[in-house]
Amino acid sequence: MRRIGLSVSLFMVVQVLPASSAFAACGDNGGPGYRNQAGKCVGWEALARQCGNPPSSKCTAERVAEGSQEAAEKGSALRSLMDRSHEAKKVPANP
Repeated sequence: MRRIGLSVSLFMVVQVLPASSAFAACGDNGGPGYRNQAGKCVGWEALARQCGNPPSSKCTAERVAEGSQEAAEKGSALRSLMDRSHEAKKVPANP
């Protein structure tokens, strides 16, 4: 009887292990901890572009990493500078 209980316990542990890794939250593997509207975890590089500033405006916070708010702020500032630079380089169609 004891052997059956051990087998059942081992079977239950084996069944639970794959499920627990499948439900990892954004931020568990070193990312900023936000999930975009498509359901994918957002990386540091895409944080401001996909989530905005603050990141919670367009994305869902899960396990938010320290520094993610600052990264979104700096990413937004860089994107603004880049956009202004591209606008300044455009040549008028009819001079």
